Amino acid sequence: MEKKTWSQLLELIDFALADGTAPEIETEEVWENIYRLSQFHKIQSLIFHAVQKLPKEQRPPESILKKIQQAGSLEIARDMVQKAAQMELLTAFEKAGIAVLPLKGFLIKQFYPDTSMRMMADLDILFPVEKEKETEGVLTALGYVCEHKDSHHSVYMRHPFMNIEMHYNMIGNDSLLDAYYDNIWERLELEPGMSYIYRLKWEDFYIFMIAHLAKHFQSGGSGIRSVIDVQQFLDKMEEKLDWKYIDEELRKIELTQFEQHMKNLTAIWFGGEKETEFCAQLREFIQNSGIYGTLENLGVQRAVRAGRKGWKGKMQMWLNVIFLPYKEMKMQYPYLLKCPVLLPIAWIQRFFRIIFLRRKKAKRILSSMNAESDVVKAHQELFEKLGF
Repeated sequence: MEKKTWSQLLELIDFALADGTAPEIETEEVWENIYRLSQFHKIQSLIFHAVQKLPKEQRPPESILKKIQQAGSLEIARDMVQKAAQMELLTAFEKAGIAVLPLKGFLIKQFYPDTSMRMMADLDILFPVEKEKETEGVLTALGYVCEHKDSHHSVYMRHPFMNIEMHYNMIGNDSLLDAYYDNIWERLELEPGMSYIYRLKWEDFYIFMIAHLAKHFQSGGSGIRSVIDVQQFLDKMEEKLDWKYIDEELRKIELTQFEQHMKNLTAIWFGGEKETEFCAQLREFIQNSGIYGTLENLGVQRAVRAGRKGWKGKMQMWLNVIFLPYKEMKMQYPYLLKCPVLLPIAWIQRFFRIIFLRRKKAKRILSSMNAESDVVKAHQELFEKLGF
């Protein structure tokens, strides 16, 4: 992708979020590229708000304008539904006496000039895993259907827009981050006037934002939207935060370098600072990652980790993919809760599931693991500079 297209996308985003100069985009081809890029990164709503502010003579051709307006209108409707559902959910959990913590997009939206600017596919909520049965009862009563369960969360759906992810833990299976959030319920505050609805201090919210972004970087990559989240949050909150506490906590989870690089990116993309050689490499990685990363990136990153340990590392990696520990397997195969001795049977079931049902996905990851050595080396150097 041309750097100019990316720069014009950034100008449109800045124009939507602030009172910058309206960018001049000259051709239909460039507009088409910008729109496709916004789809890849799930920021069509930001482009919609930017286009709405443009003088008519600077707006895109009708065919592209129509797609942008449709995406923007859909997100406005989704935002309204999600707000109502959020209130409905929290009221139901409070009434049922189930402790919950709203996460991520639930909260970051409020830092945008308009909440519909920040697209959000699902609502993420942390809850105590021992309350799973009661939680499912509350959601079922509200018309939600459980679509999927794994070691990290249960996914509930309700048409037309509602996708709820009920999380058992904050981050997932990374040992250091998982251990850091092991006692999270002891560190939360109750929302004013509530008995069961919790919140993070804003310092801890920022740390979690960085930790969650780092998790995505290490498992396929992450797109521009997460960097915009950091920029919007810091724009409103930077001077109010206890940075001594934040720096101490980031050191504990070894994300000091990563957080600094994310702040550097916001200063370059939205603060007018000059792009460094390393930030150019980081930009290229992000713009090619899309919203939640790609399977190709995941494969290359696994090749980087495995490559540090030679062929034994690659073999061990694939064994780890199939032979998950019991605490993760029991979420995917509930019969293990009643009969843990069937764990070897579940492993065999998982093996054939990967081979026959997820063959294409596994093939793409495996193919990416065989990437050219210069590609693997570039990823390795990038990640080392990020502190991973």
